[in-house]
Amino acid sequence: MSEYPKSDSGFFHLTPQGWVRGDHRPFPADRVETRSYEMECPAEDAEEQVCLTRIWVNSTVTPQDHDVIHARFGGPLPPTAGRNVVLECRV
Repeated sequence: MSEYPKSDSGFFHLTPQGWVRGDHRPFPADRVETRSYEMECPAEDAEEQVCLTRIWVNSTVTPQDHDVIHARFGGPLPPTAGRNVVLECRV
């Protein structure tokens, strides 16, 4: 039996220690931002289609501190030849 199509969804949280995946509450108390994650891959020879949407930002963290943490760790999933990543923002 084929393992395709594949799909996955959840949440990634940016913390001062880096990105962590946490799909259920309680979310990390020290999170700086949260992104929802949705992935679909219809076939073995198809690219993963990933959508990362920023849905929450910690208002007590200054924009400068947020930028420093974000620059240090980048995004939760790096783009690859087999992955198409779309970034969105609701906040």
